[in-house]
Amino acid sequence: MGQADDVVTAAPVRVVEVTAERGPDQPPEIPWEMAGPPGTVNLQLRSTLRRVAAGAGLARRPELLDAVRAIPGVDAVVVSPAGGTFIVGGPAWLGLCAVGTPPPGQPMPLDWMMDALRGWFEAALRPLGLEPRTGRVEGAWCPGFSDVAVAGRKLAGLGFRVTRDRVAMRGVVDVGPMDEWDLRVLAATHRLIGLEVRPEAAISLAEATGDATWTVDRALDHLRDIATD
Repeated sequence: MGQADDVVTAAPVRVVEVTAERGPDQPPEIPWEMAGPPGTVNLQLRSTLRRVAAGAGLARRPELLDAVRAIPGVDAVVVSPAGGTFIVGGPAWLGLCAVGTPPPGQPMPLDWMMDALRGWFEAALRPLGLEPRTGRVEGAWCPGFSDVAVAGRKLAGLGFRVTRDRVAMRGVVDVGPMDEWDLRVLAATHRLIGLEVRPEAAISLAEATGDATWTVDRALDHLRDIATD
């Protein structure tokens, strides 16, 4: 008899903090102190402020940040401590931050973290009748391998930072339909790096569920008790 394949189980994820961004110029931080024991992922949820956040890699180009600040209507630009291109905050956007501690000897910590977060999104969205998928959505804001999509349209974007002992994620979920400011600023910032943002490539939680009553506060209430084993 051949040896049975090992069963790989995604790491458990639980929400340990619900908070709010305090000021538009307050730099985003990774709360490393909320890390759990090896093999677990702890998650922070937060309401967000209307501002632009640039990924850590792009922030090495000061002339690019100056160009973002020059976009009409952009009053605050901050640098994310994680990867990615550009995201925005405000009334339509719920923020996420996760810190995972891979088990000893984990060969691919980023894949380990992504598997855990994929399971959490499935647990959060399937009760709403939504089936999330991960993978780059062309034409979406901040496109990347970790896009979380519903019906082929981007719902959430996740950026990562990997250290020797931990993996962190910072991202946002689009809860309500993007308004004129969101669409204009996302298009303008991505144009600076040669990317086109197409509105039809994205979707909000309200649009995906067909329920216009979704707000960030309601999303926080729904997500705060979502946990995976």
